[in-house]
Amino acid sequence: MFKLLMKTLTVVLTAGMMTTLTSQSSSAATITPTWGHWQSLTITYHCASTSAYYRSVWQGAIRQWNNTGVVHLWAVPTRQKADIELTSAQSITRAQIFAGYTDYSYYKQPHDNRIVSAKSTLNRGVLTGYHYTKAQRTNVATHELGHALGLSHSQDKHSVMNATNRYAAISAQDRVALRGAYAHQRA
Repeated sequence: MFKLLMKTLTVVLTAGMMTTLTSQSSSAATITPTWGHWQSLTITYHCASTSAYYRSVWQGAIRQWNNTGVVHLWAVPTRQKADIELTSAQSITRAQIFAGYTDYSYYKQPHDNRIVSAKSTLNRGVLTGYHYTKAQRTNVATHELGHALGLSHSQDKHSVMNATNRYAAISAQDRVALRGAYAHQRA
């Protein structure tokens, strides 16, 4: 029997790179890469942000992923009951230049990875300092939540998972990738 290994990773989104200016070419056929999935299509979350503004930013991101029809993100009253914790911080010591980042833990398995916990954080200092609009902050939150759902960075400049584009929302290819990551749940 394969031994399950627990791994913890951090994914970051660079604020300095958050422009539409990129030298990478993309194709409409570029599928967003995935790295793992949750055991269930219903994934719980707790928004620990004390700011009403940032709670509404996270709600916008949650609504976008729920609207894909692939997964269902469900609010719970405490972080102890949550699969994903959503928060914001004025500054992040280890990630001063990042607009957001996601920590997650997962079981490494032979053909895929099963996510067991995640925490996504928005860096309010960077988002304010670089004059992100609320829509752009929601796109960053959607990007970070995408990592928490098992998506990796995409080379497609139209993908919300493109690390250099704060203007992108969930693309058709992001939906295809999410469906693929959770296909085993739908069978």
